[in-house]
Amino acid sequence: MRRLALIAATTVVLLAACATDDDTSSPTTDGAKVGTTTSSVASDSGGGVGGEVRLTRIAEIPGAVDVTSRSGDEAIYVVSRNGTVTRILDGNGTLALDVTDLTSTDSERGLLGLAFSPDGTRAFANYTDSRGDTVIAAFDVDSSGSITRGSLRILLTIDQPYSNHNGGDLVVADDGTILVATGDGGAGGDPDRVALDDTSLLGKVVRIDPRNGATTLVARGLRNPWRIDLHADNLWLADVGQNEIEEVNVLRGVSTVADVVSFGWSAFEGPARFNDDQPVDGHLPPVTWYEHGDDGCSISGGAVAVRGALRNRYVFGDYCSGRIWSIATEGADVSRVLHADGVSELVAIARAHDELYALSLKGDVLRIES
Repeated sequence: MRRLALIAATTVVLLAACATDDDTSSPTTDGAKVGTTTSSVASDSGGGVGGEVRLTRIAEIPGAVDVTSRSGDEAIYVVSRNGTVTRILDGNGTLALDVTDLTSTDSERGLLGLAFSPDGTRAFANYTDSRGDTVIAAFDVDSSGSITRGSLRILLTIDQPYSNHNGGDLVVADDGTILVATGDGGAGGDPDRVALDDTSLLGKVVRIDPRNGATTLVARGLRNPWRIDLHADNLWLADVGQNEIEEVNVLRGVSTVADVVSFGWSAFEGPARFNDDQPVDGHLPPVTWYEHGDDGCSISGGAVAVRGALRNRYVFGDYCSGRIWSIATEGADVSRVLHADGVSELVAIARAHDELYALSLKGDVLRIES
């Protein structure tokens, strides 16, 4: 693995959206920099969710969209939509995978998600290929944590009719199967009416058996579930809205779901009726939702915190506003608590080794500390 440059640690004081940064280090040819910068973020800790939230920048990786970890390895793995995976351990970064020649970053395309098998010996990637179609591929992982490019094996390819709404995330269940969330194919308004059509894999949650690539539908009725999280057998999905509403959905007991579950798009956008020609019956409403405006216009999910003051809360944000909120994962009260505002180009919040990270498309990899 090629080693990436280490940046000197600097301290940045951040109050909501205002920051200064005196980092003078130079990026490597990969554009990645690894090191730590601590930021204090103004926090609304109402509702008993206590303490100041701190964001510690541990790396700058342009195009960062996902972060994950694997069993038996203390490193974290940061995915850039440009086509690279960076392994970060003890302040050092190494290039674990490079598939830049297999993908492109036009529109919403690129290398979009990564997950590991329960034993850590295989990696699964979600990327769009040179034609713009979604590919789910498996790779071997060696003892050093390098993902072996030459072992690439395609498990599933999904034709994409447009360049956007590719979804992009995937998670691995305890039984080793892969859960992939797909978008509705793109354009706007579900023009091909695929999200509720079980003959299409678009707008769905699909379970894949990595042994043979066999697929099973788990859920339908999704628009663009950009980031998902599997915790305590509950699948959390942040689904990007159309014109008015952003929403969070959850499928509880996902391992035991017998029938395909519907989340309602494009019959509904959040709780509001959308396409009148789509069936309305039998869908799960969102756990929480918000309208476009000061809160933002594009939800950036989202992961359950498993430690600290945010433990057992689902933490998510918005790309347009840079706000970060949390909601309780159990009980009737799902009021949003605001923890940060103005995080630039906030594209994802994900969990790795029981820590939460906020990712900025411009490159900041920020550890959330509460």
